[in-house]
Amino acid sequence: MLVVVGLVLGLLVGCAKDDGAAVRSDGGSGSSAAGGSSAAAGSSASGGSSAAPADCKPVGEDLEAKADQTVEVVLKDYSFDPSEIEVPAGITTFAVKNEGDTNHELAFLPGGGAVPMKDGHPDEAALEEAGAFELEGFGPGQTCNGTWDLEPGTYTMFCIIELDDGTTHYMKGMQGTLKVT
Repeated sequence: MLVVVGLVLGLLVGCAKDDGAAVRSDGGSGSSAAGGSSAAAGSSASGGSSAAPADCKPVGEDLEAKADQTVEVVLKDYSFDPSEIEVPAGITTFAVKNEGDTNHELAFLPGGGAVPMKDGHPDEAALEEAGAFELEGFGPGQTCNGTWDLEPGTYTMFCIIELDDGTTHYMKGMQGTLKVT
């Protein structure tokens, strides 16, 4: 079951500088990951154990050559390794490897704190309003890069792909913290 997250790709408020980095939804629409443009979290796409593996859709490829640092992140069932990351402000590439058995995403919520939920599901409107942004879900065994120009602050790292039973990877503990200094 695929649930399109394209509706949550809207305004990104205050989590990254205006750099033109592309963020794509499952629907393929691209937009900037900075300065009042797109971001997204709310990927319920391809999360169940019976879902087909999703292809990697890199984010911010135009910024990768300008990246000040690269951070390697491993996605597991249901955790991030490392679960706490600290980087200086600026352009950062996340080289993300999915070592889990299902699709996973790497999403960020500016300001930190709990991922907003509504009626037991991720509140996509609240995520959009908060400026959440992501490297959308991709399948096991793949490595995918996401590059953003990050502003200082604390971000919640999360994966909210939904399982067939309606729970999310986030609810199963797939969450962490990104500190940008």
